[in-house]
Amino acid sequence: MTQLWLEFILMAIFIIISGTYLSRFGDIIADKSGLGQAFIGGILIAMATSLPELVTSISSAIVGAPDIAVGNAFGSNTFNLVILAFADLLQGKGPLLLRVNYSHILSGLVGVLLSALVVFSLILSNFMNFNLSIFGVGVDSIILLLTYIISVRMIYRYDKKNPLDPDDPKKEEDPNPDYTLNKALLGFALCAVVIVFSGYRLTITADQISMLTGIDQSFIGSIMVAAATSLPELVATISAVKIGAYNMAVGNVFGSNIFNMTVIFFADVFYRQGVLLEDARIVHILTATVGIVMATIILIGLFYRSRRSFMWMGWDSIAAAIVYFVGVYLLFQLGLNVI
Repeated sequence: MTQLWLEFILMAIFIIISGTYLSRFGDIIADKSGLGQAFIGGILIAMATSLPELVTSISSAIVGAPDIAVGNAFGSNTFNLVILAFADLLQGKGPLLLRVNYSHILSGLVGVLLSALVVFSLILSNFMNFNLSIFGVGVDSIILLLTYIISVRMIYRYDKKNPLDPDDPKKEEDPNPDYTLNKALLGFALCAVVIVFSGYRLTITADQISMLTGIDQSFIGSIMVAAATSLPELVATISAVKIGAYNMAVGNVFGSNIFNMTVIFFADVFYRQGVLLEDARIVHILTATVGIVMATIILIGLFYRSRRSFMWMGWDSIAAAIVYFVGVYLLFQLGLNVI
């Protein structure tokens, strides 16, 4: 058992290090290829930091652990949102959401929409035994992917028409003169390889820990694996806050949450024992609902823009953090009841 926990921790460390460099190389690629800041934070960096979730969920599907695959996606979303509360604490006095612009409301709502679609699918599968598939892939997963593609195009077009605030930090000169585009692409690829290996081993280890300890797979996937695979988002968001790139930080979180929902489609493709969401347990609705409530609180805070704070944190961040920890407690209790 000790060896399994050590391997789990070691693989998590590999994911942290590789995910951190993956974000850095992604930023360099975006900068040297001339892509805009909205694409950097909300799309490219978000996809880069979400690669651990993608690899881990696919690996879980391959080994026949659908609850870890789905729980990882939803759990990562809730963990990402609580990262914003931590970032609010670090950025200084006053609410963090006062420092970002309204355009993030669109990406946040898209994340809520995608989560709601999965919840609807879980309800149909578990209560009505209704699920359509094409070549073994659920129609609900296909709808998720199509909605993601349409939403990303919509967000990109909106950000082009409504660029980020002019007081955002600008890169007047090349901040990475030692890196060429090809060198950054090579570094990105190497980090991706490390994450693929680490994510696969992390899943195998988590599944073995679940079997040996009797802890429910849903809890393992939604809390332990999700926290480990979300560490790159944590590092990237904190780094962005430290340099004053608040829009980058919030865009990374919301963008990652959008991409995490498409992870379910790719996991479904590799899940050969049936249809992923049909075999996933109903308990994931709890994690999804917690994420939807947290996102809604943050979106209300972003729209309302209250200047009130407590312990340097906005009340929206505090409320979202409380909802997260209550959700973790409830999920843990459900996991104990399954044993």
